[in-house]
Amino acid sequence: MATDGLSLGKAFAVLLGVSSPVIIFAGYQAYRTGRLARGWRRLRVWALGGATTLEEALGYTCALCGGSLDAREEVRTLSCDHVFHRCGSEKCKNAIDDWLRENRVACPACRKVALPVSPWKAPPTSAPSASDLEDPLVRQELPLPLSTMASGEDPPLSSPVSEESRPQSSSP
Repeated sequence: MATDGLSLGKAFAVLLGVSSPVIIFAGYQAYRTGRLARGWRRLRVWALGGATTLEEALGYTCALCGGSLDAREEVRTLSCDHVFHRCGSEKCKNAIDDWLRENRVACPACRKVALPVSPWKAPPTSAPSASDLEDPLVRQELPLPLSTMASGEDPPLSSPVSEESRPQSSSP
């Protein structure tokens, strides 16, 4: 019986010794080819939540393509309350999930980092109120030009400050 425990331990050590280099090599290959990073980006987008199928048409437009949001379309509402077509369709070729995977999980309309929301986060009400349309913080902005999206470059988050508008520091 004592020899059974010893042979079981040897078998485990051999299995561990043989499988460890294989697992390490596979992980290295996934890292080197970018498959590991793509998997993490896909998981981050999935974890955002806010994806739903509309029961009725919304008065808002998709902040990415400008198209209407009709009943029975899949949409994603981000934490900043911008609503987008979720899957690429004839109406919206640029799906928001693809945008989020490629652009560091930032909203294309306001460039705010999209934070996780409840999976059942409802889109805003069916039509924006008059005060929503007048308030620049609530109003949906136009999406970035498609050329900016395709280049993969991040536009500046703020406008550059010119030398004459920069406060002068008094030197002692």
